Amino acid sequence: MTTLITGARGGIGRSLLHRLHASGHDVRAAGRAPEKAQLPAGVPAVALDLAEPKTFASALAGVTDVFLYADPGRIDALLDAAVSAGVRRVVLLSSDSVVVCDGERNALARHHLLVEQALRAAPLTATVLRPGGFATMALGWAEFIRAGQPVEQLYPETRLDVIHPEDIAEVAELALTTDKLDGETITLGGPEVMSFRDQVRTLGELLDRQIEVREPTRKQAAEQLASHVPPALVEAVLDYWAMLPERSEASRSTAMISGRPGRTFSQWATENLTTFQR
Repeated sequence: MTTLITGARGGIGRSLLHRLHASGHDVRAAGRAPEKAQLPAGVPAVALDLAEPKTFASALAGVTDVFLYADPGRIDALLDAAVSAGVRRVVLLSSDSVVVCDGERNALARHHLLVEQALRAAPLTATVLRPGGFATMALGWAEFIRAGQPVEQLYPETRLDVIHPEDIAEVAELALTTDKLDGETITLGGPEVMSFRDQVRTLGELLDRQIEVREPTRKQAAEQLASHVPPALVEAVLDYWAMLPERSEASRSTAMISGRPGRTFSQWATENLTTFQR
């Protein structure tokens, strides 16, 4: 049995690939630039562009399970190729924007919803993971913090059950290696609820200095997001932040699935603190 990991250079895909490989599973890394992937010895890399069907058959040959990043562009062709190749299970990394926002009006929600719908219609065993606010969103503040400038964040009081990417990878690993989550659609969050301002405060405590938070205009926030978010999704991400429900408790923690305590934002920040240091 071979598991294909799409987005193998990304944080979650990379972690999942290393986890499966360390456990003795046969894994294959896939991406548009496979030559750039830094992989464990013995793990092959294949070219796979989710928007280019001519790359599908060779990447999927001999594959039984797929970890899939959401890309609606050619999803029907991809799933047809997966079925033809003998793939039996797909674990999809989706987003809780599907339930927070209107999929007909919000591009971020629609982006993920279209993939979910196509996957559910395919003759495959599917597990859909819908995480919310990633701890890694804080990387967008790194340039401000390194320069000693105020962090600019729209809707700074928005509260999220911030999730560590390793917790997502852990659930994905369970979904790919057992039948416990087959057919499930699961919303995922971290072990604590924090506002954006709370997260900045945590970084300041770890760096031993006070970091100011300044709320930009929506136009300024959109310009900042455009540096690392696809242009078509920028406004949708801002709308998603505005529409997030007020959370008072971490009711979606991965601990309920994995059986181990969820990793905190402080843990993630400590692991990545050099990124924010001057």
